[in-house]
Amino acid sequence: MSATLTQKNLSEPRTAEDPHNRPDRKLLVGYLHKTSNTLCGIKGYASLITDREVHGEKACRWAKKIILEVERMEEIFRSVGDLTRGRRHPDMGVDLPGLVSDEASACAADLVGLDLVLGPIPAGELRIPAADLVLILKEVLKNCHESAYPISTGVRVEISGMTMPGGRIFLEVRDHGCGMDAELAAQASLPFVTTKENNHGVGLTRVDTLMDMYGLVWSLESEEGMGTRVRLEVAEVV
Repeated sequence: MSATLTQKNLSEPRTAEDPHNRPDRKLLVGYLHKTSNTLCGIKGYASLITDREVHGEKACRWAKKIILEVERMEEIFRSVGDLTRGRRHPDMGVDLPGLVSDEASACAADLVGLDLVLGPIPAGELRIPAADLVLILKEVLKNCHESAYPISTGVRVEISGMTMPGGRIFLEVRDHGCGMDAELAAQASLPFVTTKENNHGVGLTRVDTLMDMYGLVWSLESEEGMGTRVRLEVAEVV
């Protein structure tokens, strides 16, 4: 069964949304819940250490648990990044095909087993800063890489571009991994939703937040056992 997560219709312009439903707000709410749980754990471990009956090796064991909880919270914070800061205007005159090719090569080198096939990419004026587009591509390709099961088998990923009516340019990233079921696909861009160990589940949330900041649209379609396709509005014909 195929499942779809669509952030607006790709053929329609973005419209202003209720600020309470913005992805960056959802990200912060999710982050606060996560850190609140971690802080409760730290408080619990600290109270155990202060117990008069706890000393020596047992106290060291609880102290190590506190350190691990703090490191976990720091890692979550780094994963969330600086998405609530103001963003600068999109870069002008950037070579879109070259940018995509360079980032695809860098990801293929970093992610073992990622078999990347790059199709034609139309040239156009970016509607998002190049640095943010690189971050988005990196997160989408990491998600594709993790779709292989087991991960050691590798996964084939195809990247291509298309020009939609009105001159809007989209990138399409399609993997041939394990895909997602309907429930997971519907929640894929929510913070901290993940099925992978040692993964904080903020990659596609970051994608959603950045795309929303620039009024751009994107979509995710997935079929369990068949793979996932992501489309991203990134530029326009000049």
